[in-house]
Amino acid sequence: MQQLRCEVANSEVGSMNRKVEANIRKAYELIKKNVPPSIEVDSLDVVKQVEEYRQFWKPDETSVILLAESHVFTDRQDYEIRCDSSVLHEIIPNYPLCFVRFVYCLGYGEDELLTEKRTGRKNTGTPQYWKIFSSCVAENENDLGFHAILKTKTPSLIQRLRNKVNVLQKMRCHGIWLLDASVVGLYGSGKKDQRFIERTMEICWWNHIANTILESNPKHIIIIGKGVGDILYPKLQKLRIPFTTIPQPQARGTSHWQLENYKKYQQICAEYC
Repeated sequence: MQQLRCEVANSEVGSMNRKVEANIRKAYELIKKNVPPSIEVDSLDVVKQVEEYRQFWKPDETSVILLAESHVFTDRQDYEIRCDSSVLHEIIPNYPLCFVRFVYCLGYGEDELLTEKRTGRKNTGTPQYWKIFSSCVAENENDLGFHAILKTKTPSLIQRLRNKVNVLQKMRCHGIWLLDASVVGLYGSGKKDQRFIERTMEICWWNHIANTILESNPKHIIIIGKGVGDILYPKLQKLRIPFTTIPQPQARGTSHWQLENYKKYQQICAEYC
């Protein structure tokens, strides 16, 4: 992996430009027209907040895009929760404080960081995605750095948050960026409807995602999850950007099989970053 291309700053705040915001709004309005009764959809405020977190960590130059399915559905009660600025801003000043169920939100999976605890819905977070992130910036495939970002190995909230921010800063500096195939949360939003998932990804692809990928001009795309890969495979082929599909980290398999998949992230990022 090449030497870092930028200073590791922690006071920059990403923001959406008008084109991105317009594209997301258009995609969102089209999705809303296709929502079956069994599915809940995030508010537009949540969708825009997720994008604000994403833009914060957007690299100046993108080498590898991690293309996942979506964030986790975030309802109004979730969105009213805030991260504790007295803790978070000591580590990363000016970082957004709104809670959304998205890995870039540092309160997701960290109840100690929140000003209030949600009742009736657990805040488990997605530790498997932190393992992916850690793998992407690891210098050695035999030491992927999981101990630094997991509660079981680093019980101190402050130290764990510092370690997570360090991983995110390294990702940005190496040009590694997480992009989702859907602007709305497809997990935890109600009964799974495959037709709705496919239609949502189709809408997002043509109105936002394809342009975002082309403008980012990555050297490689890692698709997280076979389901996403199956839906977007023919579209990605037309972009003529090399891509690799790696199974969802929570997919069934032995611990050895899962570890080998994490190593693939390290190997690909080491080659292209």
